[in-house]
Amino acid sequence: MMHVYSEPFKEGIKQNFKKFMFSRFARIYPLHLFSLLFMVVLYFWYRAYFTLYPEDYIYTFNMHTIWAHLLLLQSMNLYKFLSWNTASWSISVEWWMYVVFPFLLIPFRKITGWKKIFIFFGVITGYIFIIYYLYPLSAATNGAVGPDIKDTLDVTYSYGFIRCFFGFLFGMLIYELYRVGWGRQYLTSNVAWLLTMILVVTVMTFPTPDFIPVIAFSVVILASVYTEGIGKKILNLKPLIYLGDISYSLYLMHLPLMFFLLHYFKRFTQIKLEDLDWATARLYALIYLAIVIFISTLTYYFVEVPIRQKLNRLSNRI
Repeated sequence: MMHVYSEPFKEGIKQNFKKFMFSRFARIYPLHLFSLLFMVVLYFWYRAYFTLYPEDYIYTFNMHTIWAHLLLLQSMNLYKFLSWNTASWSISVEWWMYVVFPFLLIPFRKITGWKKIFIFFGVITGYIFIIYYLYPLSAATNGAVGPDIKDTLDVTYSYGFIRCFFGFLFGMLIYELYRVGWGRQYLTSNVAWLLTMILVVTVMTFPTPDFIPVIAFSVVILASVYTEGIGKKILNLKPLIYLGDISYSLYLMHLPLMFFLLHYFKRFTQIKLEDLDWATARLYALIYLAIVIFISTLTYYFVEVPIRQKLNRLSNRI
């Protein structure tokens, strides 16, 4: 967002806000709507072959929540659970951060130089607030708080917008560091890039508060942008670029497909996935991954891209 839109918004918010919001709507909403309709179709298929339990109506297939999904409000603490395509909670908060983003730029630009370090400490303070106050407050409503669930930023249906706000602000700060070349002299080498990758894997392996991997991954982003060696070659591999192109489809389609396949196995085969040996389980996981990539390719080329292009052309005529 900073790389593409910060300069146009220097000319003024009023002149560019409408076009910005229309382009973001065209980017995220068509596939979101498609994945929601996909889940509705699965619901009727599920009803035809399975016995629906009360919790299915309360959570996954709660008809009362569809309006919130249509209006991208499913993460605004209106309901105490996720429903339908549960991954779309982040699309909800992403949309509302688009609304806020242009207005964040004004105070952000007024904070110059080293003073931006206060933004960093503000973000970390926000993450700590989420981990040790908002998450327990949110999870307590559904009994999820327990000894094994701690130090997490996993607020979704309740305070997802606050989580996304601090993440978005952190992203703006990282872009500013990139713009001024902060750390470039240390992060361009092959060794630096590999070390940042090792750092992320390490902090994700050990039980650390969730904001630690976020910080570590921000260093990976900077190193990946700066690197001119092996990191650049790896990141420019065509398969990785392709997966990046279809990543939005991968994200929104993987859970509906997982839901369908799990229940297909349960209903129409004698295979019990939980009883599979290690090798067979990995094989099934690879097959699932291949199916997700295939279906996501179809949704990318036949839903996501063409509808976005049509909406953007419409926007240019308005």
